[in-house]
Amino acid sequence: MGGQGLPTWRYERALWRSGAVRVAGVDEVGRGPLAGPVYAGAVVLPTSRLRWLSRLRDSKELEAPAREELAREIRRSADFGIGGVSNHVIDQIGIVRATRLAMRIAVSQLSGPPDALIVDGREVVAGWMRQQAVVDADALCKSVAAASIVAKVERDAVMCALDARFPGYGLAQNKGYYTAGHREALARLGYSTVHRLTFAPVRAALRGRPSVNDVLEEMITSSP
Repeated sequence: MGGQGLPTWRYERALWRSGAVRVAGVDEVGRGPLAGPVYAGAVVLPTSRLRWLSRLRDSKELEAPAREELAREIRRSADFGIGGVSNHVIDQIGIVRATRLAMRIAVSQLSGPPDALIVDGREVVAGWMRQQAVVDADALCKSVAAASIVAKVERDAVMCALDARFPGYGLAQNKGYYTAGHREALARLGYSTVHRLTFAPVRAALRGRPSVNDVLEEMITSSP
């Protein structure tokens, strides 16, 4: 959660002093929604005195135009990677493993391997021995705040595109999260192929509605 003051270089500086040169912040977005992919960002920030660095915040504390502007600056001036894992894979391996997979993909997309990672929350990026998990790092650490921004802007764009393909669920507005409107749409329209079928609210909203398999079985058994 945010609201803990401005993100600083505290965690990066500690790692720099210990010998790490390239320190990447890592954060995820989209862990909780009922629809769409989970995304992660990894960012190694420049150490030069660029003005936009002072405007970095947890992505949740920024309005969309400010996030998008900062995402452009990060893409222009920093080393960044983005990883996404689809709702189908989330259903297959679970959201925890899918989140860690998205983080690993994001780190692999950097131009070169980092010396250390600062990871938001309590997550562990498999395969990276030197990493520090920091609760609320997106509000406390500049590089993690930057990672949260590029990941959210990327995922928001994906959800807007999915809204055009799957109208009626309000995905451009709710980004797949569990809102009253989304719940009502699930009850009225049923699920789509972008929904996470293993998430309890989706199962609850669809209870009593025939599944695709049920419909196909009925068609087959009732055919002459």
